[in-house]
Amino acid sequence: MYSDITFYWLGGSMLVLGLSVVCIYLALTLNQARAPSTGSVQKEKILQTSQKWWGRSKQQHQSQLSDMVVTMRQAGYISSRQQIMCLFKIAFVWMSLAMVVFGQLVITTPTFGDTFLYVTLLFAAGFWLTLRWLKAQARKRAKKIDEEMLVSVHLMAILWQVGLSLESLLRAYYNEAKDLTPEVNKEIALILARIDAGQSRETVFNDVATISLSVGFQDLLTMMSQAGDTGGGLRSSFQSLAKILQERKRTDLQEKVTKMSGKISVTMMAFMFPALFIVLGGPAALALIAAFGG
Repeated sequence: MYSDITFYWLGGSMLVLGLSVVCIYLALTLNQARAPSTGSVQKEKILQTSQKWWGRSKQQHQSQLSDMVVTMRQAGYISSRQQIMCLFKIAFVWMSLAMVVFGQLVITTPTFGDTFLYVTLLFAAGFWLTLRWLKAQARKRAKKIDEEMLVSVHLMAILWQVGLSLESLLRAYYNEAKDLTPEVNKEIALILARIDAGQSRETVFNDVATISLSVGFQDLLTMMSQAGDTGGGLRSSFQSLAKILQERKRTDLQEKVTKMSGKISVTMMAFMFPALFIVLGGPAALALIAAFGG
């Protein structure tokens, strides 16, 4: 009986959830068709209010939210607007799942205390899994930045040889390399925005280098910061950094080849050697068994 009720409840919950999503989508579509300016203004007001709340929360609970904020920043959600949209999407997914699980527990669990405990554990697991997912996205993005760094260094070296200043170099690179190195351009956009806001270049370079997980990008920003402090040239520094990045790329390829050869060896030992032993030693083993048996 409980299994039938549970099945119907899950089916009804998923149906209601699907209808809700469809209704929300249709309502948004109709509102945009009838009054696109009003809808965009309301959406902008909601986003601005959320950004203000998120900014106050980061200031008031800096120690508790520091890990989450830094991880979102490393994962590519740089601005407050992007962080708010990411949190909305994550909250929608987990709230939908929590509604289904809560309905299931209300039917199958006899006491409300157990239901509350399970839902609390679900939210705790959701927070932990969200952090793990964001950290995985941050590591994946760091790998993409490392892959883009060699091209970035060569392009910046060419722009520097043209005679551009450091800020002009960054602006020209941001305008010309959006499609070529998208992840590096996100970091360059943040650097330019903070410099335009009045912060010193050295402070911005050091802060961004501290947060970034890409070793190559850290080296680039450290080099630019030192050049800003000492006023030295960057031509030889770009060449040295390009050589270092090439060596790192060669080392990474060698490590991948070594790991791949190890996996191939394990696969051969696990599957091919037993088959070869059976094929080559099978007749001799059968002959010995027949001899001793006879």
